[in-house]
Amino acid sequence: MISVLILAGELDELLEMRAVADQIGASVVEALIPEAVIDGESLASLGLKRAYLLEGFDEIPPEGLEKIVIDLVRNSEPGLVIGPSKKIYRELFARTAQNLSSPCLTDCTNLEFNDGRLVVERPFLGGGYVERVAIKKFPALLTIQLTGRRPQAREGGSFETVRVSRPSIENLRLRRVSVEKIERKGADLSKARVVVSVGRGFKRREDLKMAEDLAQLLGAELACSRPIASDLGWMPEEKHVGLSGKWISPQLYIAIGISGQVQHMVGVRNSRIIVAVNNDTSAPIHREADYSVPIDLYQFIPALIKVLKEKGARAA
Repeated sequence: MISVLILAGELDELLEMRAVADQIGASVVEALIPEAVIDGESLASLGLKRAYLLEGFDEIPPEGLEKIVIDLVRNSEPGLVIGPSKKIYRELFARTAQNLSSPCLTDCTNLEFNDGRLVVERPFLGGGYVERVAIKKFPALLTIQLTGRRPQAREGGSFETVRVSRPSIENLRLRRVSVEKIERKGADLSKARVVVSVGRGFKRREDLKMAEDLAQLLGAELACSRPIASDLGWMPEEKHVGLSGKWISPQLYIAIGISGQVQHMVGVRNSRIIVAVNNDTSAPIHREADYSVPIDLYQFIPALIKVLKEKGARAA
């Protein structure tokens, strides 16, 4: 049995990290969370021993959070510290692990005990392989890929709450000068049930309107491959799915004009059904897809939109 300290900035992240703790049979679970999480939702059914509440959690840079996490680890002595695979936790855990001389693994996809050893699975060599790593030294710090896990049902119970003092950021080597909020459109891709994703098969930015119309008819969220966001700037980075972007697990993933290199497929392999639309029959995505449509996207999308509109009109 092992004790776990969870770091989570949102309720959904906390629920999923609690599910990971369930998966490995954690004996004691504590969590460092923003005050807003406990104010907005009852956490009694999560079986926490203690919740550490930190005001302004999402405003504190990793360098400022580092001392808080180090103090919690030294005082509570958890075997594992886990958090979502997001940029802030990757940096925070790396800093903390270096200070504690502890192991740190990022982008973990699965944890299990095997012959008494805790074994972690994570992508390797650009996502083309999965490596299995046995952890021999504790505490260990792990960031976990979000895939929609949910904790086991429990009866409500009591837990202790401890308010953590917000650190002074005046003496940090890096100081935040200003904050500019990014306007985000659409739902979080990690929670979407249906995703329509676009790639380099689209010749012009204006042509993405076809995919937007299709997504609207399907009640889907629109995503993209890395070149569309990072190279061309046609869509925001938050819509990029793949090894260096979002990892998603929708019920239906429709990839249009995407070649399906391993770096992209790593982020979507947990989809229940993958549909590939690509007129290049040798494209790697056809080997990964449940359904392949080797038709030019400029013919396929308008035809599908027409059928969907006709079905909608008949249903009305």
